[in-house]
Formats: sequence, C-alpha cells, structure tokens
Amino acid sequence: MKRSTFLILSITGLYSTVLHAAAWSVNNFLMTGPKAYLTYSSSVAAGAHSGMEECKFQFGWERWNCPESALQLSTHNRLRSATRETSFVHAISSAGVMYTLTRNCSLGDFESCGCDDSRNGRVGGRGWVWGGCSDNVDFGERISKLFVDALETGHDTRALINLHNNEAGRLAVKATMKRACKCHGVSGSCSIQTCWLQLAEFREIGNYLKIKYDQAHKLEMDKRRVRAGNSADSRGATAEAFHQVHATELVFLEDSPDYCTRNASLGHHGTEGRECLQTGKNLSQWEKRSCRRLCTECGLRVEERRTEVVASCNCKFHWCCTVRCEQCRQLVAKHFCARRDPAAAAAPNHVRRRNRGHKR
Repeated sequence: MKRSTFLILSITGLYSTVLHAAAWSVNNFLMTGPKAYLTYSSSVAAGAHSGMEECKFQFGWERWNCPESALQLSTHNRLRSATRETSFVHAISSAGVMYTLTRNCSLGDFESCGCDDSRNGRVGGRGWVWGGCSDNVDFGERISKLFVDALETGHDTRALINLHNNEAGRLAVKATMKRACKCHGVSGSCSIQTCWLQLAEFREIGNYLKIKYDQAHKLEMDKRRVRAGNSADSRGATAEAFHQVHATELVFLEDSPDYCTRNASLGHHGTEGRECLQTGKNLSQWEKRSCRRLCTECGLRVEERRTEVVASCNCKFHWCCTVRCEQCRQLVAKHFCARRDPAAAAAPNHVRRRNRGHKR
C-alpha cells in the first residue's frame, strides 16, 4: 500500500496526543485505503508512547531528559531540528511502533496477521531446525513504515535524516531478536531442537539504541553544494554524506544546544529544579555523578530537601491467602538543582560549565 494512502491531518496534534494518552484516536487519520488499517492505529499509538517512555528512562539522569515536547518538536515544520537527541527520538519511537505491532500480531490481535513460519522445517544449525511461532517482524516493519514514515513530508536533508533514523530504529528491533528453542527426543534427550525467533524485551532495544546514540555520526555537508537548492549538486552532496553511514547507525546534522539553560521556544526546560542522586544503593557511576552533571556543571547548587514518603511496611501473611501491610511514613533526603545564592552568584564563578558534544 502506498504511503499516499494516508493523509496526516496534524503532525503536531498527532504526536502531542501520543504523549498524553495511550492511544491515538482514529480521527487523527483520514483513511482513504482499506478500512482494515484502522485496526492498527491504537497499536501504533501505544508503540509510540512506549518508545517515548523508554526514551525518558534512558535519559532520566542526563541534562536532556526526553521532555514531553521532544517528539512534537522533532517533527514540527517550523521547529524541525536534527540533533543527536532527535535522532534517538525518531529511532526509539519508530522501534516502539514496530515492536508493538509485531507483538500484537503474535498475540492474535489482528485477523490479517499470524506467526512467521516461512522458515519452518529448514535446518537452522547442528541439532536444530526452524519451527514454532516466530514473531512476525516483517509485518510489524511494513505497517510501521506506513504510519511513521508518512509523518515525514519534507524532501530536504533533515527529512532524509529522520527517515534514516526511523529505519535504524526498526533495524534495532530485528538486531535484538532472540532464538528460543524446544527440545525433542526420547526421554528428554534433546537430540533435536525446534527453534523460533522472538522479540527481546523492549528495554534491551532501548539499551541498544542508547549505544547507537553515543556513537551517532554527524553528517558533514558541503554547504556550498547544499545551497544550490534542489539542483543535482545539492542532491549529490546529500548522497555522499549518507554513503559512509551504515543503515543501523544514527545520524544527526546539528550540534546540540546548551541543555543547562531553559529555552521555551525549543521546549528545553533546563536543569534548575531537576532531582539528582548522591546516595543510594546500587547506583551506577553515571547516576552518582548526576548532581555534578545536572547542577554544579550548569552553574547551579545542590539543595537537599527532606521529603515525606509513604510506603508499605510490617507486612504479614494471613492464612489463607492474603498479605496485609501497614502504611508507614518516613522522611527521606532528596537532592535538587537550585539557583545559587545572590551573594555567591556575585562572587567569581570557578565552576566550569561543560556541554561538549552530547554529554548532557
């Protein structure tokens, strides 16, 4: 089915709806093709939502923490950017849509989709053959392209970058798939195995794309040729820039702004008021450095606040078969980035703000 089958009524409204709800309304699409595609819209919305939730998890303790405006602004015609961060947004949301469509297909939610049994019966390796019910990622990929790539209506370098990162997200779903097997043989001897491919946990896909984000390639364009507009020179410069980049890699065009400071027009909230971590069990080194990264390196101070939390405690098992708990209140210390005192701000500032590259 051609991409033109779908007319997107409102790109901005479409994505902002995803960020505040688990599913898009079908009113956001004007379907001029087969009515069957209406059945996929809620899965597409849920997939985009799960992608953005994973984005928030991956960047939870960084200066740019995947704010709710991230997906909206990355596709807005007047505010389109092509930074390292928007490359991740496109990849993870595209992966989320493909992942959810594939999973729902395997669960039998769609009449028109079933397991991928195209390889069943073939010898896969020593001691095992393909069989079972492999997740149908080809279906998920095909339908996700119809929805996600159709949102990119431009024809410039930024549009090509967005489409490239969309595809990188879909390839990440395939790259992280796992082989599951079942033993066969006399008395459980497992002399032969039947194996199939299944989706990895979505967190693994997020981790995979986070590494791709750290290794993302900045496209170096020949500005003189690009300024030629729609000429062959401009198209040639773009093609040459993409030629050196593998399809699985994320790409960006512009350096990231200073995420320490607030920029309302670009949807950046800055780090003032952000929580950071100083103490706690099982913290990674990256998490332990969050106060320095979010506060002191951004010219802010770390402020400790005592916060009351309510949690279950003194839980007891009662026969049969319930667990009853009390609700206990306790004060815990949390740390936040706050403005420096006026007197301190007037003194010489020895804090060196670092915002090099993508380390936010």
